[in-house]
Amino acid sequence: MSHQDLEALFTLRAEDLTEEDLERLTAIVPGDEAILRRLTGPGPKLLKGPRGSGKSNYLKRAYFRLRGRGNVLVAYINYSQHLALEPLMLRSERALEHFRQWLVYKIIIALEEGLAAEAPADLKQLASEGKRYVNELQTSVGKNPSSAPRAVAPAELLELIEGWCEATNRSRAVLLMDDAAHAFMQQQQREFFEVFRALRSRTVACKAAIYPGVTSYSPFFNVGHEAEEMEIWIRTDSPEYLDSMRAIFEARFPGTLQSSVRRELVDFAAYASFGLPRNFLNILSDSLGDPDEDEGDEGTEFTAPTIRQVRVAVRKNAERVRSLFEEISRKLPRYENFIQVGLEVQDAMITAIRTTNRQRDEKAERYIGAAIAHPWDADLSQVISLMEYAGVVRRLGPVSRGRDRYEKVQIHTSLLVLENALGLSQAPSVDDYNSALRRQSADDFVRRQSEGCSTRPRRTGAV
Repeated sequence: MSHQDLEALFTLRAEDLTEEDLERLTAIVPGDEAILRRLTGPGPKLLKGPRGSGKSNYLKRAYFRLRGRGNVLVAYINYSQHLALEPLMLRSERALEHFRQWLVYKIIIALEEGLAAEAPADLKQLASEGKRYVNELQTSVGKNPSSAPRAVAPAELLELIEGWCEATNRSRAVLLMDDAAHAFMQQQQREFFEVFRALRSRTVACKAAIYPGVTSYSPFFNVGHEAEEMEIWIRTDSPEYLDSMRAIFEARFPGTLQSSVRRELVDFAAYASFGLPRNFLNILSDSLGDPDEDEGDEGTEFTAPTIRQVRVAVRKNAERVRSLFEEISRKLPRYENFIQVGLEVQDAMITAIRTTNRQRDEKAERYIGAAIAHPWDADLSQVISLMEYAGVVRRLGPVSRGRDRYEKVQIHTSLLVLENALGLSQAPSVDDYNSALRRQSADDFVRRQSEGCSTRPRRTGAV
């Protein structure tokens, strides 16, 4: 099997795929159509999920679906270059003005690219001017652009979009905004949501991908009123969970090897991925091992993964998850103290889970998370939110025990495997792992009191 046969498995970022490749590499899973209907329909939507949950996949599929209909003006806008504008935010008095125009012209450019030859003349002109401006903002880091196109206010852009719909015989417009408002500076995030809120009418609707934990809305933006929020993070205890992950396996794993892979190994990788498709694909690809360098690319032969290889891949995924969480403080220094506290909270949760599981009967259900008593202080709430943003933990909702109220927090299943926190035997089987990671009870959370959390001295009480 050549490396070309592994293309589907190693291709992770949907925003870079063509329509044909996206269709070929995407598995149809339960709930897909409901999400796509809401993304392609009227009304503003916020698509919420951590890194690797599939937000870009849904937005690109919605884009190609609407473009194929021919009766909707649609644009896919990717704001992934936002970090290039942060130095300007710290140096220029006109920074917010430039940021707003960057947001606006990215939309104009995407609309022109979507319409191609059908684009009206005024749209082509604005897009042409905007491309030079956007490129300079993203490459001249920290500097004011040497020139700028005419300023377009969000209210004016709304009127322009409605006019372009009429000129091109489109009934409405849908703006699909990827990598939006997840790691912008707070001022930028508020500015983004003011633009998002302004681009709303019976004809125009925005749909934006956001992350849990780090999104700051503008004072006038109320989730639920201004936009419907949709969470796409698959719950590992949902009835359709394994069917969904198995469908991804069948779409991405090399067909020549699928029949030789034990189903229980696929399920182990699925549970260890914590409901994140990108994690699942990482575990599958890592489980194939490294090619033999002596044989060269064309001579490489891969074989079906063994339990040892999958276990190693799961542990590698856990290290990757932990590294991604730590990386937040490097990319966003304002969160450095919160990340340090988050690592301590993570260790405290794992220690509590490991200790409790080791005390349980061998055949008893395993604990896989903590139920943390309320109330939480503001710092702890922010820490947990950042952990959720990185996919380290997931909040599963409140639970009451008498007069006490707790919040259930599940920790990434790969971390539980890495840290031997499941209380399994020294040589656990695949069935042992699957049984432990499969949530079987609403009570499989270690109850702990929150002892307070302060990010100022970079210390925290135990969970």
